[in-house]
Amino acid sequence: MTDAVELRLVKLEELVAHQSTAIEDLSRQLADQWKLTERLRGEYDQLTNRFQEVEEAALGSQQQQKPPHW
Repeated sequence: MTDAVELRLVKLEELVAHQSTAIEDLSRQLADQWKLTERLRGEYDQLTNRFQEVEEAALGSQQQQKPPHW
């Protein structure tokens, strides 16, 4: 191989190595973000359920009370 071809090959190998590292980092970050999204979705669902329970309890207590004119 000529020096120019060998130099191009070395540069390509370096580029592939850097891209491989970048892809692994991005994959790890994506997995972390997915875990966070799933955790936040669960917390959101819990808060929504609690809000609905409080709202239903408040509406139920309002219906049981007699209006002030009674």
